[in-house]
Amino acid sequence: MSSLYQKLLTADVVCRECGSKYGKYSVGCSSIWEGTCDVCDQTKPVTEVRDWGYLTKGLHELKDNIKEQSKQVAEYMANQDLDEELTASYEQGEITLKLTEDEVGFLNECLDVIVDNHEGLCAGHSKDNPEDVKLFEGIEKKITELYADYCVKYELSPALKAYYERYGEYGTGEYAMRWEGFRDAFVAAQEMAK
Repeated sequence: MSSLYQKLLTADVVCRECGSKYGKYSVGCSSIWEGTCDVCDQTKPVTEVRDWGYLTKGLHELKDNIKEQSKQVAEYMANQDLDEELTASYEQGEITLKLTEDEVGFLNECLDVIVDNHEGLCAGHSKDNPEDVKLFEGIEKKITELYADYCVKYELSPALKAYYERYGEYGTGEYAMRWEGFRDAFVAAQEMAK
């Protein structure tokens, strides 16, 4: 029903059948041409919706139907014993979401695209949409931390942290191969521990 309402609301041209069903003819004569009716999507003779009173008859009927249906649902709900069913399992709590490393990496790349193309979500533009900026920054922080902790650094053991402090985060120069070996050994040890 809502899609029909949207069609009636946004229609530019309408066929005679849809016009008479959803509107009221309001002019003496109309310009008619072969086209696609914006309501029934069929190719047939059409004219502008203004000639059919902008289809307001159909819009009003649909609105009334929606109101009546909402009223019936409200009356039904009022007569049901729903206390148990309506008990919230959480109230605005955190939602646990499990992601693969590839998914987290992809989300991290998406953040960069959002930052590049939606300045209104970045710090410094908080006067425009402060709540949106705050929400975005919270999401950005969580995804960045996930990416750094799990996709780049794996789940770091104290030994690997000590290695970073001594040789740099990934190992550079002559230490680069040490990083690869240490990482592989760390992953193997984690697998054996399971």
